[in-house]
Amino acid sequence: MRYKLPGEHPLTGRSTPDLELTDGGRLADHLHGGRALLLDLTDNPELRALAAGYAGRVDILTTDCPSRPELAAILVRPDGFTAWAADTGAHALTPTAGLAEALEEWFGVPDGTVR
Repeated sequence: MRYKLPGEHPLTGRSTPDLELTDGGRLADHLHGGRALLLDLTDNPELRALAAGYAGRVDILTTDCPSRPELAAILVRPDGFTAWAADTGAHALTPTAGLAEALEEWFGVPDGTVR
């Protein structure tokens, strides 16, 4: 099943794969809190800064996934579907492209933002 969501990454709108992480666990082990998860696979401070305003709504995990070295980051909705994803490499978009929009679309405005 695939939801039609904004974004060009092949994982966007699909059920997020249960990736094996370098901490010895699996992605599913980090999804039990009922919140979204930003999985930062390249230790990118820009990604974490964008998600920082969503504390309590979006958990952040910085780790690595040896089986999918092309992945830079994934934003997983609480239902386990990918809301946004980015790849590494020369042909990949900026690693943060579209993340702010996806965060706001699914989780509202960041804390401290007045509209």
